Amino acid sequence: MNETPPFIQPEEEASKTEAEEVEEVAETSQLEETAVMQDPNETAVIDTGLPPSNANTNDPTLRAGVRCDVGARERNEDSCLVFSSEAGGHFSMLPLGLYIVADGMGGHTNGHVASRIASRVAAHYILTKIYMPLLQTVGTPNQVPIQEVLLDAVQVANTAVFEDDPEVDSGTTLTIALVLGRRLHVAHVGDSRLYLLADGKLEQISSDHSLVQRLQDVGTLTAEEATMYRYRNVLLRAVGQGEEVEVDTYMRLLPHTGKLLLCSDGLCGFIDDENIQEILEKDISLPQMVDELYETALAAHSNDNVTAIVVDFSL
Repeated sequence: MNETPPFIQPEEEASKTEAEEVEEVAETSQLEETAVMQDPNETAVIDTGLPPSNANTNDPTLRAGVRCDVGARERNEDSCLVFSSEAGGHFSMLPLGLYIVADGMGGHTNGHVASRIASRVAAHYILTKIYMPLLQTVGTPNQVPIQEVLLDAVQVANTAVFEDDPEVDSGTTLTIALVLGRRLHVAHVGDSRLYLLADGKLEQISSDHSLVQRLQDVGTLTAEEATMYRYRNVLLRAVGQGEEVEVDTYMRLLPHTGKLLLCSDGLCGFIDDENIQEILEKDISLPQMVDELYETALAAHSNDNVTAIVVDFSL
């Protein structure tokens, strides 16, 4: 991220708009979605929202392209992680995808260390709690809410960053997208972003936890003024800045086809949504797509590290 003044703790949270319909976005307190957990001798099954395998002859797929580059900086303070799994055979598993972007806070010491710790600790926790049980083959499953696992993963990551070196001031954004069948589960802190492209519409799923977004929300700044605001990279929430962190969580049913984009603000802070959508809709390979996003950000004079994960799904 760009170098910024010190992390700002807001006096009060901005008022939120009314919740969208449950099928659009569900907040943590409204969620009943569960992943099946188990004892070592028990079988794991996850309700994915997809019909039984014999009801759909089209194999669901998740494909990802990744670019995490130093950009205009001397050191890359971004970190990302992509994990996907498919298993064939008579007892095939539906594909699972875990996608994470973390952007170490510029102007703070060891932002690159914070982003690495947060992304890997969160991934390890989620895969241990959700994916590994799927590989067991006997027993009766127990159920644990998936959103609870994601919340715990972020808190564990927050503790790991905060306690890594108490004498060092560091922090990071953390955006996690977990795809299980047609259900998208999200945990988010900071101003990295998650977008969904479907049916010709690009939608920002996550909300920026930044000072400039807060000022826009309360009507102090217009969107045009925000692009030139001096402190537009100051975060109101970040992982590793305290003993606990407030986390946004979402769950929604994905359309049958579309794309997800996770990115750091070195990309979305310099390319508008219209140009992002134009690139995502091109008939090019995923590696070409993330490369074009990166090059477009640099052409727009991005002065930050640039990370983009594009996930093409067919479910």
